[in-house]
Amino acid sequence: MKKIIILIAIIWLSGCATGDVPTAGVLTVPEKQFQDVTVPETQFQAAAVSVKEKRYKEAADAYKKISADAPSAQLAADALFELALVHAHHDNPQRDYTQATRLFSEFVKRYPDNRRADEARTWISVLKTVQELKKQNEHLNESIKELKKLDILHEERRRK
Repeated sequence: MKKIIILIAIIWLSGCATGDVPTAGVLTVPEKQFQDVTVPETQFQAAAVSVKEKRYKEAADAYKKISADAPSAQLAADALFELALVHAHHDNPQRDYTQATRLFSEFVKRYPDNRRADEARTWISVLKTVQELKKQNEHLNESIKELKKLDILHEERRRK
């Protein structure tokens, strides 16, 4: 967090300089290019802090924006992957395995050669298994309810 504050202060202060500044031997970066690189990266770091602080909605919103607006494919890919992780996070009260699966699938489709593509495929497999097990569990719970009803009915008939 300190790094983010320092970076923002440096960016802000650099805009306050006036007068003629000698530039001989100094590497300059056009302002637009500098903003394109640092702002999404800073937002990415802030989103990671939000995850650590369990502010998942805020993190998801930031990762979604970065994945749509990032100037580099790598940063967009990382943001999309992290967005999917936020939706699958075990501590997220609004976790959504279906949405996480969809986002990981989108990641693999858009970035099939990314270094994390295999990891995304693993997540897809695990999340689909979890969703299937959840459905089976719901079905078994319904069966248990029906069996309890039948058992009660059977006991009542037996007593008569």
